[in-house]
This record gives sequence, structure tokens and C-alpha cells, in this order.
Amino acid sequence: MIVMRQTYQRRPLFVILLCSFLICTLWVFTGQERPAWRPVADPERYHSRRVAKATMLYGKPNPLYERAIDSHGRHARRWGYPMHVLRQDISVGFWNKPIYLASLMIQEMAKPPAERVEWLMWVDADTILINAAVPLEAFLPPYDISEDVHLVATRDHNGLNTGIMFLHVHPWTIKFLIEALGHPLYKPDVDLDHSVDLDHSIDQEAMARVLSNSNGGFNGTSYAEGAMFLPRTWINAYEWRHAYEGTRGNILVHFPGLGDQRWVHMSNWLDVVELSPHSWEMPFEETEYYNGTVAFWDRIREAKETIRIAEHRFNRLSTVKGKAPMEAAVRELKKVLQQEADDTELLIQRLQDLKSVMDLS
Repeated sequence: MIVMRQTYQRRPLFVILLCSFLICTLWVFTGQERPAWRPVADPERYHSRRVAKATMLYGKPNPLYERAIDSHGRHARRWGYPMHVLRQDISVGFWNKPIYLASLMIQEMAKPPAERVEWLMWVDADTILINAAVPLEAFLPPYDISEDVHLVATRDHNGLNTGIMFLHVHPWTIKFLIEALGHPLYKPDVDLDHSVDLDHSIDQEAMARVLSNSNGGFNGTSYAEGAMFLPRTWINAYEWRHAYEGTRGNILVHFPGLGDQRWVHMSNWLDVVELSPHSWEMPFEETEYYNGTVAFWDRIREAKETIRIAEHRFNRLSTVKGKAPMEAAVRELKKVLQQEADDTELLIQRLQDLKSVMDLS
């Protein structure tokens, strides 16, 4: 969505809000008497996973954005997802998103585990839901690997794109958002205003920088280990000036980088979705998601398990000569998992490389 760009220093209230969140975060991370956080038990039914949607729209009325949010609302009602919409400016421009997400995360974490939602799906207001037959659960990691995955997003030519993303309700996510919010404080030498363009917001740049930082992170590990990139067109297909890059059955359309042409494209899509919704809707079982998402997470599971076995075997090797190839293969596979999991061919190749090294060890 379009918001006014302002510098971080222009509103001292932001620092106050940030400090408030830091205090709230202490509750999440430091209580000595509280039991350690545990994920909710595996539900018996596929669609019983608890997912909510969130977005924001405030300021000057914009009927097209309202209609776009309504498309997400219809999808949420169809599948029983709670939907949160920020209607007031609570910070400076783009910083509203991470502050709002952090507040939602803290609210959920303050509830008993059985009452929390498990994932929040963020959608920018310039996205339109075009296939309401697709459940959000399809894109989430299976329970046996979800403890290690906390951010499910996509990337484009600018890197991380936060217009559409899934965030795990977990202390990892709160800490990640807090660090992104605090980036201008602990990295004052980095001018985020001059690091972005019209297609790349300041908060997105801050999140990307935190994600790429190899130091710190949750439990002393880098945040990259908790992120996973889906093939972008699955959940974040773009409308270009000349055409839509997705196909019938895709869940939504996003309108970045179109400038004033955005309004014509959005209006045309909204007319289609509202007047003839079935023209783009397709039963979930007939979409590429039905088998594609299962295959994706199966590959991720296999890669993680292969790394675990390799690291166990690595510790038992007696020679440096034998360890070096395996260490390199593990490192390369981890790099793909963290940065390029959406590249199927590359992931398969790196996985095979590691298996080949293990066969020789």
C-alpha cells in the first residue's frame, strides 16, 4: 500500500513505542517461573490448524483498497480465519506493519497455548484474493518440521518481499520483528531511506537486513535458519503492466511497481472477482498447490534429515580429509535451504551432492 515516507528520527514517539515492545518482549523471553514455550499439539484434522490474516488500511479513503481487503475477508469467512485490519496510523509510514505484527504476536503469545492462532498471514492492501477455494494451510510447514520454520515468505529481484508472508506465532517471530524495528537504533550508520526504491519499503529492507545477519538471532543462531522461501508465484504472483504472471487457480494477485497504473489494473481485477468469481476460482484439488506444496515440504524434510544424519556422521569421522567434503556439502545445502529453497533444481542438486559425499565417507 502507499504511505508517506518519513525518517525514523522525526517522531520520538516511535522510540517510546519500541521501548514498550521491548518491555513486553521481556515477558515473553525472560520469565523464570513460566514453563518453556511448546507448540500446540498436532490436531487430528488437516484444516484444524489455526491461521489468522492481517493487513492495514488507514488515511485517505481508497475504495479500491477497501474492495481488495474485502476479497481477503470473503476468503477468511469461507475458511473460518480471523482477520485483523489496522485502521489507525500508530507509527511512521511503513513502520506501522512490523509494529502491528509485533502487537498481534504478543497478544497471541499472552493467551493459553490452546487458544492461540499458530500462524499469521500478512497481506498488503494492494493484493486481491482471486481463488477462495485454496486453504492457507497448504502453504505451511508440516508439524514435524514447523518448530524450525517461523517465516514463510517469497523473494523477487529485490530479495525478501514482505507484501505477502506467513509468520509463526512464536518467540522467534517477536524477536525478529523487534530487531527489525530497532534497526535504526542499533545501526544508525545505515540510512534505510536511501537503501530502498518505490518497490522496496523501509520496513522490508530492515527485515531483510536482520534476516541476512549471520550473528545473533534467536537462541544465538541466525534468523535465516528460521525462514523459508516458497516459489513466489504460489502466494505472491505479480500483475505486470502487460499481463498477470500467474495462472488460473493461483490464490491472489499483487500489484507492486505499477505506479498510477495500479488503479486501472486493480479495478479490472476487482470487477472480475466480484462479478464473475468462478472465472478464476478452481477447486484446490485441481490446482498446482495440491501436489506441489506437498512435494515442496517433502524436499525440505528430506534435506533437513539428510543434514542431521550427515552432521552426526561428520562427528564420527576421524580424518580432516574425510570431513572437509562433507562439511562443504552440508554448508551448501544449508545455504540453499535458507536463501533459495524456492529453486527446486538447485535444492535437489545440493541434496544429491551431499548424499554422494556421504556414500563415499
